[in-house]
Amino acid sequence: MNAPYKIEGEGMTVHDVANIARARAKVIVTDEVKKRMLVSRELLDSWVADEKIIYGVTTGFGPMVSTLIPSKYQTDLQENLIRSHSTNVGPVFSAEEVRAAMLLRMNAFAKGYSAIRVDVANLLVSMLNHGIHPQVPQWGSVGASGDLTPSAHIALAIMGEGTVEYQGEVMPSADAFERTGLTPVRFVAKEGLALINGTTMMTGVGSLQVHDAWTLLKSAEIISALSIEALRGSLEPFHPKGHELKPHPGQIQTARNLRDLLEGSKLVWNAEMLNKIQEELRATMKTNGDVTDTGLQIQNAYSLRATPQVIGAVRDALAYITARVETEMNSSNDNPLIFPDLDISYQGANFHGQTLSLPMDVLSISLTQIGIISERRLNRMLDAGRSGGLSPFLARGKSGLRCGFEGAQYIPTSLIAECRTLCNPASIQSIPSNAENQDVVSMGLIAARKARDIKERISYVLAVELLAACEAFEERGISQVGPISEQVYRIVRELVPTFSVDRPMTADIEKIKNMILEGRIVDPVETTLQRSL
Repeated sequence: MNAPYKIEGEGMTVHDVANIARARAKVIVTDEVKKRMLVSRELLDSWVADEKIIYGVTTGFGPMVSTLIPSKYQTDLQENLIRSHSTNVGPVFSAEEVRAAMLLRMNAFAKGYSAIRVDVANLLVSMLNHGIHPQVPQWGSVGASGDLTPSAHIALAIMGEGTVEYQGEVMPSADAFERTGLTPVRFVAKEGLALINGTTMMTGVGSLQVHDAWTLLKSAEIISALSIEALRGSLEPFHPKGHELKPHPGQIQTARNLRDLLEGSKLVWNAEMLNKIQEELRATMKTNGDVTDTGLQIQNAYSLRATPQVIGAVRDALAYITARVETEMNSSNDNPLIFPDLDISYQGANFHGQTLSLPMDVLSISLTQIGIISERRLNRMLDAGRSGGLSPFLARGKSGLRCGFEGAQYIPTSLIAECRTLCNPASIQSIPSNAENQDVVSMGLIAARKARDIKERISYVLAVELLAACEAFEERGISQVGPISEQVYRIVRELVPTFSVDRPMTADIEKIKNMILEGRIVDPVETTLQRSL
């Protein structure tokens, strides 16, 4: 059994979040973290005892900051905040998304500046380890003081109120606690505010999308290699020298990956084949002595030739997005923060979500670009006039009587149009609220949800292209493809048989879409290559 993951406030990655959120790895809080939390809590308690004026502790919230609240009302103040902000509506987030948010809130507390009691932290950790997942509706966050409203639903469950999912059943939070022997807490000064005043939900949802985006990117490179083979493309555009002269890191990496993925293929043009074509062209020119249409395609369409430039740009964008998300997940995004070394409270705006909303919008655009070039490659494979000899719509043998992939092509066409619509940025959609206190908001959770929705659609686009490429291989001859492509072909065929007759394709596409998102073509290919793509 793997050792529990130590929540320490730093070093957490999108891979860690995905593992804990999805595989439900256990988590613990170290004694060192608890000591840090205790120091800030003791300082805050001394301030509360002295009735020191601190935002959200001895004052009202937002524009009601001018109202002083005696410390005897601290529990009422914090719990009223949670109940009044548990207002989100619509479908609930998945258990894995809620787990990611809970984990990241705990990681922020582990830094030691939120002054939350160790008992509250222990309960949050116990809920993760027992699989108690608050029901959090998706619609309503503006991402200003972070994700106030969705996070309030999590805090409500910690109080023993609201509903949770436990062992596949939705029930009152209090019932789940009773079944697991846990005890809800009554919040004291700042604890309700600390639980909701941060980028918890947008970072949790966003981190899972970033994790999946890397899987989609690598899958797209593998699938593009299959399509390049199926369309009898050229290796020349992937020569390392050309990419060294335009040295974007992502472009160089994608070109290298394509060279390795296409190694050993008998379908793609290599240097020897290109030299032969050049000789044929020179001979034709010498014979005719004038401008001549030879019908020879010595240069591929952009959807093949420009793959390193397009997918490589997405690689570079993902590197930027990952850095921003991982910085956020290891930050203190709370307000106010308690600085024991300075004996002050810091009242700023670390809760603001703009640092997430911008990268999430870039993620939506990047994922859509993966789909755009995929759809173009698919279109070439299905167009008998551009595929280099493949049957119309891959309907082998009885084209016209059979429709092949004619209906399947509509799926990527439709989904790309939908993704382009979803790419409208959320990060610029600020609408002031809270009596103009929150006069610039990030809409970060909307941006993260849009990226999630686009990811789902693009995985279907890649699934259709992959199925088409495997079908094209059977027309070209499996013996002609390279070893990596044959490996991927065999993996696909274990799930989906060849389309020897027309049949409904929905279930087949669903299977391949899930296989792609789960990394079941990336992992074996990386094992064969003995390196990461």
